[in-house]
Amino acid sequence: MITTTVRIERPEGTVMLRDVAVQIEEVVEIERSDAQGARQFDLAWVYTTQGVPAVPFRRRDVLFDEANLDPETGQPAKYRVVGPVETFLNDHQEALCERVVGG
Repeated sequence: MITTTVRIERPEGTVMLRDVAVQIEEVVEIERSDAQGARQFDLAWVYTTQGVPAVPFRRRDVLFDEANLDPETGQPAKYRVVGPVETFLNDHQEALCERVVGG
C-alpha cells in the first residue's frame, strides 16, 4: 500500500487536477502483459483519501504519482484508469488502474 498524491490527466494530456490524495494497493504482485505481449503492467486499486476530487476520476484518465518514481524510467509512476470507477457519495472514489511498467 502506498499513500501519495497524484495528478489527473485526460487522454489528450490535459492536466485536470493536482495534489489529489490517494492510497494505491496492488491487486497481486504478478506482472501482466497486454494481448500482444508488448506492454507490461501491474493492476492496482486507487482510492481517494480526502473525499471525491473536484474533477472526479474517469475511465482512461492517467494518474501520475507526484511523490514516487518508476524505478525503470526515473519518471513519475503512471496509472491508467482501466476499470470501473465507483463514487461513494461525497466520501471517496475507487478506480481499477494499470501501472505501466517502464512507461
